[in-house]
Amino acid sequence: MELTLIALTPADPVAVRPPDRRHIIDLLWAAAGPGERLEHVSAQVGPQDIRLGMFTVATPELTARAAALAVCRRALAISPPLSGWRIAGEPSLRQDVIRHKTQQEHP
Repeated sequence: MELTLIALTPADPVAVRPPDRRHIIDLLWAAAGPGERLEHVSAQVGPQDIRLGMFTVATPELTARAAALAVCRRALAISPPLSGWRIAGEPSLRQDVIRHKTQQEHP
């Protein structure tokens, strides 16, 4: 089992309020697939970020870090309470989808 630390930042700090810690943990558990071997999740909620500690088990197909990031990305993509958040250092998935759709509609 390995610990992966992930920081979430708001895409728009003025418009987004973090969900409570327990709700974030529940959303991550709901987003986890059986092959990702999520074992434990902790969360610290601050005014400008959410700090996650995710314990996962590596498999022959997936590193522990890749599994934790996959769970986190899925939770951000499918959970409305996390829709305004992104993994620190990564572009917002929802912004990429909107940008891609706009480019398709208006080349």
